[in-house]
Amino acid sequence: MQVLLLTIDPGLAEAVAAELGEHGVECSMEVEHPDAIIVDAEIPDAAACVARLDADELERPILYLVGEDALSLPPDGVAELVVKPPRRGELWVRLQTAIRRGRKQANPREALALMAVEAAGDIVEIASPDTIVEYVNPAFVQTLGYTYEEIVGKSPATLIRSDRHDAEYFHKIDQTLARGETWKGLLISRTKDGELVYLESAISPIHDREGRVTHHIAVKRDITQRLRAENELRRINAELEQARDAALEASRAKSQFLANMSHELRTPLNAIIGYSEMLAEDAEDTGDQAMLDDLRKIRSAGAHLLALINDVLDLSKVEAGAMKIYVEAFDLRTAISGVLTTIAPMVTERSNELRVSLADDLGLMRADLTKVRQALLNLLSNACKFTEHGRIELRVQPTELDGRPFVRFEVSDTGIGISSEQLKRLFRPFVQADASTTRRYGGTGLGLAISLRFCEMMGGSLEAESTEGEGSVFRMLLPRAVKETGRKRTTGVTAIVEGERPAPQVLVIDDDPMVQDVIGRALMRHGFKVAAAHNGRTGLQYARERRPDAIVLDVMMPGLDGRGVLTSLKGDPETAEIPVVMLTILEQSDVGFALGAADFLIKPVRSQRLATVLHRYCRSQQAQVLVIDDDPAAREIMRRTLESSGHRVTVAENGQRGIAALRRMVPDLVLLDLMMPVMDGFGVLEYIRGDPRLDQVPVVVVTAKDLTPEDRAMLRDARAVLERTSFTRQELVGIVAERVTEVLHHR
Repeated sequence: MQVLLLTIDPGLAEAVAAELGEHGVECSMEVEHPDAIIVDAEIPDAAACVARLDADELERPILYLVGEDALSLPPDGVAELVVKPPRRGELWVRLQTAIRRGRKQANPREALALMAVEAAGDIVEIASPDTIVEYVNPAFVQTLGYTYEEIVGKSPATLIRSDRHDAEYFHKIDQTLARGETWKGLLISRTKDGELVYLESAISPIHDREGRVTHHIAVKRDITQRLRAENELRRINAELEQARDAALEASRAKSQFLANMSHELRTPLNAIIGYSEMLAEDAEDTGDQAMLDDLRKIRSAGAHLLALINDVLDLSKVEAGAMKIYVEAFDLRTAISGVLTTIAPMVTERSNELRVSLADDLGLMRADLTKVRQALLNLLSNACKFTEHGRIELRVQPTELDGRPFVRFEVSDTGIGISSEQLKRLFRPFVQADASTTRRYGGTGLGLAISLRFCEMMGGSLEAESTEGEGSVFRMLLPRAVKETGRKRTTGVTAIVEGERPAPQVLVIDDDPMVQDVIGRALMRHGFKVAAAHNGRTGLQYARERRPDAIVLDVMMPGLDGRGVLTSLKGDPETAEIPVVMLTILEQSDVGFALGAADFLIKPVRSQRLATVLHRYCRSQQAQVLVIDDDPAAREIMRRTLESSGHRVTVAENGQRGIAALRRMVPDLVLLDLMMPVMDGFGVLEYIRGDPRLDQVPVVVVTAKDLTPEDRAMLRDARAVLERTSFTRQELVGIVAERVTEVLHHR
């Protein structure tokens, strides 16, 4: 075979001659009777040259070479358009195709399509029905590394298939094509170098006019880099999530550690404070002044330490997301008055002057009263602490922010002040102005951090400005109506203690906030749930709405006094049966009893005495309790403690005796030890759950056994499990008494 080459590029002439020469083709620019002609588009008047050659009647095809950077439609008479530089083997294949076709010229649309395919970034592959490759575009060569000559005329299965697909996978492809449908999916191939390539593919069958499949066309997009990037992104995201989870876990662990440590420290401190109060009451009754002074010092020191620990606990709760907001309506002026009463001793101690300016229209505020009071108390106590022989001012006034009503609290002092550098760190936890401040004034540096977080939780803010040596100003801005995120409390009534566990509810009606606070906290320690009303009318409204178990009522109040409240309570069928314990400074019991009071106590009243009286009148507290325990001392202490609270107690020394008692009675509550001779507590629990009469009887398990997960699974029906190893005997009995109150009130 002889081929005439027309070009002005010696390099191209040499390359074409060499490639075709490998197939026995003589190719030069001086052939007289060529079987085919190759024309380089860069020769002068290339189109005219093709036209002259085409005018020749001899059947010799013309191949037209066009550069990649100068693609254009070929002139009339061209049989094959080839983009140069041609890929190795391509020119020979295209030459054979052109000779088979004869002199038939290329269709312009076919030429356009060929140019588009040649320039495409995706792989285009044309194969015969028996999967022999007839054409691949440059993207195939670039992606898979095979030359045109190496792939054309061969089956892809012998070259580029990987071992990542089984025979069934290719069988499904063949089935789809046999139905005349286009198959779409992922093909994993291998490059000439053996690397895996992920190809997003679409393979379609091509039919002739008779419907026979003549070819298969495959278009494939290399998504290897995209998949690698996606995998890398997933890996990075997983690492980020892991790091985030680790950081959150570290934060939770820190907060849990702080909470646990605070609890462990607070438990014995509460005991110290409680016992010192009890002993102080006894010393006061006996007139032992020396002992009374010492006990008051113990209580004061314990209370100071407890306050510091409570700060740590509050901060840990905020950081752990466990602190909740409980919104209630309260009189702002009354709340501020209570804070001022608390802060008064500190003002006097430091020889300061306190000026208070309250707007006339303060009215009601809906917020978390406890947190508002604590934040304001922190600001005022700091002002007192860092000011001596100076002036402290509190200004409270309503304002607006973005059209919403707010309340602005401003506390200023003429104290030591804070430098601008120290001011930047002031609201961080455990931070004070500097080390000398801590040495001189003490404290943990938590008060402002907690106050800021409380303000932010309620949708407000806390800011400070100060001049060193001249004083400071703290501004607390809070919404007049905080958005409710926790439980709602009744308007006009301050819930001093709103515990999560059910307990007898006592309403304290007294106009003195300090009295409300003292009585509320005292009754809290004795297992009561306490609400306080600031005046008689609010108390009556609360009593009618909530029906408390008992009412503690002050006689001397402005407006509607105690006697008027008592008369209204007893005259209303809805509240007539509620026991009322009246408090007064004067002996007026005859009048009180005549009006229907259940009891009459003279101020100051001991907290133990008040709790005992209330337990007696809270009828829901009286219950039949069965104690099953082989320890005689434990049985006796529980019996005496529960009987002193008005309960009826039956005891049994082992499980068998306990079951015998249960056959005779259906108690309100069972206190059950686990480790006992004859029959243990697990056997008793099984018996109780098998008897329909006893199915609803609550069981509180009291044990010193180190419980395994299997034990706890067996105790899932117990109302509570108390491990003796965690408590002293006195603490254990106190907790048991509290559980009795809880389960009975829950009935």
